[in-house]
Amino acid sequence: MKKLGFLPRGFNLKKFLVKSTGQEIAAYYDDETKTISMLNWVPPDRQEPILAHELTHALQDQNYDLAKWMKAGTKGAQSDAKGATDDSALARKAVVEGQAMVVYVDYLLKPVGRSLEDTPELIYQMEDPAVKGAIDSQLMHDAPMILREAGTFAYNGGLIFEGELLHKGGKKMAFAGAFARPPRNTHEVLQPETYIQSEKLPAVRIPDMREVLSNQYDVYDSGGIGELDVRALLKQYGERKIADELSSAWQGGAYVTYQRKDKVVAEVSASTGDLALLYVSRWKTPQAAERFAHFYADAVSQRYRNATVQGVQACSGKDCPISIARITTEEGPVIVEHWEDNSVIVSEGFDTGTAAKLHTALRDGTGAMHAESLPQEEIGLRLFEIPAFQEFTREIGERVVEGMRREAGRSPKCIGSPKAWVSRISHRQGSGRWSE
Repeated sequence: MKKLGFLPRGFNLKKFLVKSTGQEIAAYYDDETKTISMLNWVPPDRQEPILAHELTHALQDQNYDLAKWMKAGTKGAQSDAKGATDDSALARKAVVEGQAMVVYVDYLLKPVGRSLEDTPELIYQMEDPAVKGAIDSQLMHDAPMILREAGTFAYNGGLIFEGELLHKGGKKMAFAGAFARPPRNTHEVLQPETYIQSEKLPAVRIPDMREVLSNQYDVYDSGGIGELDVRALLKQYGERKIADELSSAWQGGAYVTYQRKDKVVAEVSASTGDLALLYVSRWKTPQAAERFAHFYADAVSQRYRNATVQGVQACSGKDCPISIARITTEEGPVIVEHWEDNSVIVSEGFDTGTAAKLHTALRDGTGAMHAESLPQEEIGLRLFEIPAFQEFTREIGERVVEGMRREAGRSPKCIGSPKAWVSRISHRQGSGRWSE
């Protein structure tokens, strides 16, 4: 994550997670013991909606065996005919928590005779300052964006995803339908229309490059970089106002980090300076690809201590990128190329000659014949392998629930007033979301 820029070079993830957790969770469902636990300090007026949320998890477990269903979305559990991993564990978590959030909000709205089906705009109150204020804290503010995005995704993204399904296909699509055909990645959760329309995106793969690299490198790590990952990267180093727009044009991404064989030391973790990176992404339009290439090149100066932009000779002929940027850093050159197929190819840490061979191999498929595809697990999912991060997300989830409770209770007259909601819904029509 540090080589890719998701975590600062000097960031201590373990120390941060230890510091950020410790708050007692009001209630939770344990899918191993099949029990719900609630602490006795929870005020009576909050107990029933919280129980509605946790009982939803119990019903999910009774019907679909949550542990088994979630495991089906992990790396290696699913693959297509070509062997590409169809990883969906993070997206499945958004279904589980999104459904529970829908039930929770419906419980809050019931006294005024409303539900999310007829009050869809309430879902987008997740974006309002009142809700964000309940989630935010100084510690969250200081956290790298990938932790914030991954931590809130299942609750914020899950609620919006389930709400869209509820509106477009009713309860059958939003509940049983989402378990029968779960979203395959964070892209389908963040862009629900792609899930509803069963959009098929060709996999982005990086083939085995050992021959191209003359067997001087070993693969250190590999995986996918999904839409949620890209959005976090855009927010971390760019303008947040463009992060949602540009990340929505994501069409696939994969990376491999390599370590030189002469840098391998037994029982010693590699530093970012010991690693080299190859990253390929695909975009919906040439404009989106160029914007991302420009962003990535500009962000290099924030990721490295020393970054100097180099001049690039004009390229003529058929096999030339649309744009190219070269930056020298203390860990080696960074080369960013935008190609006419809307792909952006990035190499970091390889010498110029080796980088050129890799870029050429990716373009003409030289390496494809030598190995099967490498795993496509989205990088944000790696965090969920850490127990302390799972605790971190549960605490965030509780803050999200509290924020929604405050928002629902803040304006009960507005919630119960159809005219007021029509006005607020109309204001959102330009967002490409629901309209009434």
